[in-house]
Amino acid sequence: MICINCFHRNTSVTNSRSHKKGHSVWRRRKCGKCGAIFTTLERPSLGQGILISSDSESVPFNLGRLVISIAEAFTHASSDGKNHALALAETVESTLASQLREISKEDIEATTHQVLKRFDELAALQYAAKHQLIVDASLKRRGRPSIVSRSQ
Repeated sequence: MICINCFHRNTSVTNSRSHKKGHSVWRRRKCGKCGAIFTTLERPSLGQGILISSDSESVPFNLGRLVISIAEAFTHASSDGKNHALALAETVESTLASQLREISKEDIEATTHQVLKRFDELAALQYAAKHQLIVDASLKRRGRPSIVSRSQ
């Protein structure tokens, strides 16, 4: 880690703790040159080398595309989409980053749908419709369409 004060490359970790919720780690660091003490919050990221396989092609994960996709699901409350899309996308990213395997497009869609379902059911339904996760629009359970669970 580079010192944020003098840009020296030799810093040491003096204290480290795992975050209670999620997969982030808090670290207190000290510079070996200037003695500055600073804190970092580190979390896993899919953008750093984990690839998504789609139709036998591997493409890097793009958090920005996921944020836009989530924001578009909030057509009923566009201000909620603008305010919460990044946090929801980061939740999806950290959930997927905890998996020790290659991530597919279907994994991203299913995880995003589950996160949205916990946050806003209407947005989750709109997301499912846009990403063709709805397989049967016939009237089941009071007119609600059934959702495909691709993880089965």
